[in-house]
Amino acid sequence: MNNIYLKISILFVLLSGLFHNSLTAQETLNLTFPEIQYNDDLLAKIRLEANTIQGEKATEIRYIKFAESPRTFAQTVEGGTDEPYIQARTAYQIVFPHSTIMLDAGMDEEVHEFFGNGKKQPYFPSANDSVQQALRQAVKILITHEHGDHVAGVLRTKYFDEIAPKTILTYQMLNTLVNKPQMPQLKTDIEKVKNFVTVDFYDVLPVAPGIVLIKAPGHTPGEIMVYTQFENGKEYIFTGDVSWSYVGIEERKQKPASQVKRIGEDAVRIQYQLDWLNQLPSKGVQLIVSHDDIIQPQLIKKGIMKKGFILR
Repeated sequence: MNNIYLKISILFVLLSGLFHNSLTAQETLNLTFPEIQYNDDLLAKIRLEANTIQGEKATEIRYIKFAESPRTFAQTVEGGTDEPYIQARTAYQIVFPHSTIMLDAGMDEEVHEFFGNGKKQPYFPSANDSVQQALRQAVKILITHEHGDHVAGVLRTKYFDEIAPKTILTYQMLNTLVNKPQMPQLKTDIEKVKNFVTVDFYDVLPVAPGIVLIKAPGHTPGEIMVYTQFENGKEYIFTGDVSWSYVGIEERKQKPASQVKRIGEDAVRIQYQLDWLNQLPSKGVQLIVSHDDIIQPQLIKKGIMKKGFILR
């Protein structure tokens, strides 16, 4: 597992100069691709691609919550009530027999303050320290999208030179970080970009045995979901921020219109993704929703995930 090979569906790009003109890879190459179809054919393709990289597959998923943002369901899902809802800030460790892959990277407290809108919100420094340690020992680091609570841990770290070369970011993520970051603290320059493994692909991309990236633009231009197939055949999809709660997927409801507008989401694309995700549990796929703080603790109790990272 120390050498994980990347099979690129369309393009493998180490990009620098393209960012100067804020072009997408498709525009640069004058290519036009159809919209991704989220359907049974895509799931079949994902399952096939999950077996194209040989090696031992993962055996468990571990989870850490490093911060919280108190919200209401009305702020989380369309038509929600004023009932309190904790938006968990999380990172995941995918455990293989002899190595680990990290999914999302935590954030420092300064970045966390951005999400409080002037109010102090719970932050757990020791948990984020564990995320940093797990990033250092991982063989690969995957990021679901370019927002601070997911990517800051690889951008704003004293271990940058150690962590960045094994972090996979899409062109779209880096284009946002260079040209239109969520906050000033995430602003990234070209020299920094060169340190990452930068990829572009059409719909799916296998990156390790049983691990497949799924393009899911909508919440951000660079949003991805991550499929994981265990050695025992169990299947999982980390949904990133397509929805902030399981309720949104179960009821196929988007975030409130005010949030969609504030973030600049593509509601049409997200609806296709929600409709697809809604069907996956019936096909044997366990969904893992990053910001949920209701179902994820239940997954821990059921043994579907484990709390805390394996640290050397």
